[in-house]
Amino acid sequence: MNYIAFWLVFLGILGSIVGIFVRMPSLGDFPAFTGFTAKGIIAPGFDTPLWPILFVTVACGAVSGWHSLVSSSGTARQLEKETDALPVGAGAMFMESVLAILSVLFAVTAFGGYAGYMDKLTKGGGPGAVFAGGMAEYLNVLGVPKNFGGAFGAAFLVIMALTVMQLNLRFLRIAGGELVGDAVPAFKNVHFGSIVGLALTLVLFWTGFWSRLWILFGGSNQLLASLSLMLVSIWLAQTGKSYQWTLWPAVFLYVTTIAALVVTAAISFQAAFAPNLKAPFIFGNLVAAAIGITLVILALFLAYDALRAIGRARTLRPAAVRT
Repeated sequence: MNYIAFWLVFLGILGSIVGIFVRMPSLGDFPAFTGFTAKGIIAPGFDTPLWPILFVTVACGAVSGWHSLVSSSGTARQLEKETDALPVGAGAMFMESVLAILSVLFAVTAFGGYAGYMDKLTKGGGPGAVFAGGMAEYLNVLGVPKNFGGAFGAAFLVIMALTVMQLNLRFLRIAGGELVGDAVPAFKNVHFGSIVGLALTLVLFWTGFWSRLWILFGGSNQLLASLSLMLVSIWLAQTGKSYQWTLWPAVFLYVTTIAALVVTAAISFQAAFAPNLKAPFIFGNLVAAAIGITLVILALFLAYDALRAIGRARTLRPAAVRT
C-alpha cells in the first residue's frame, strides 16, 4: 500500500510544482493578513489564536517527532544502513514542508483571488475541495483534464489520510503491546491490538470534532520534535560542541506546543458546556480536553528532566573544550 501511495503522491507533487513554475501565478487580491484569530478550527463558534495553533496545524510534520523518535513502526523500516537515516528522516520532513507550501499556493493562486477561494471553501466542498481543485488547476497546465485532476487530487488526500492512519494504528498496536502486553497478553496479539486501536479511533471520531484531533496529533508530534532537539542539544553539550543552535529551537517548539495544547484543552472544555453555540458531541470535547491537559503535564515532567540533563552535560563535558 505504501509503495503504491508513494508513486501517486510523488507524481501529484511533482506535476503540481512543474505546473506552478510553468504558469507562474500571482497572488492577485489575496490579503496578506486578515487577523490574528481564525474561527472554528478547534470547535465551532470559537475563535482560535494564530499563535500557537498555526505551528501545529500547517506543516507540523516539517519538524517531526514522528520521523525522529517515533520511528520503530515506520521510519526504521526504510533504513538499510545507518547512513540512510538522514535522507529518509530529514527527507520526509522536507517533503512535508513542500506539501504544506503547495497547499497554501493552491489556496491563494488557483481560484482567481480571495473571492474565488472563499467561494470554493464555503460552497465548493471545504478545505479538501480547495486542495483537490488547486491540484487540478496546475495539473491542467500539463494537459491533464480538470475533471481527472480534481479526482486525482481527492484521491491524493484520501491516500495520505489512509497512510497516516495505517502508520498510527500500527504504532498504537506496537506501543500497546509494549506497555500492557505483559499484564494483558492479548495486547501482544496483532489482531486484538488492531481491533482495540480501531475501536479507540472510532470513539474519538464519533464523539469529537475531527480537526481538534489533528491539532492534538500535531501538538504531540512537535512536542516529541522538541524532545528530539533537546536530546541532540544534550549530546552536543556532553561532547563539548556548540549546542545553542539546537537548544533554542527546542525551547521555541516546546513553548509553542504547550501553548497549543493548553488552548485546545481550554476551548474543548468550554465547548463541552456551550450548547447555545451548537458545539457537537460534548463527550468528545471533554475527551479532547483531557488528552490536551495530560500531554501538558507529561511535557512539564520532560522539561524538568531535560533541564537537569542539560546542566549535567555542561558540567561533564571535556575540560579541554570548556569555555
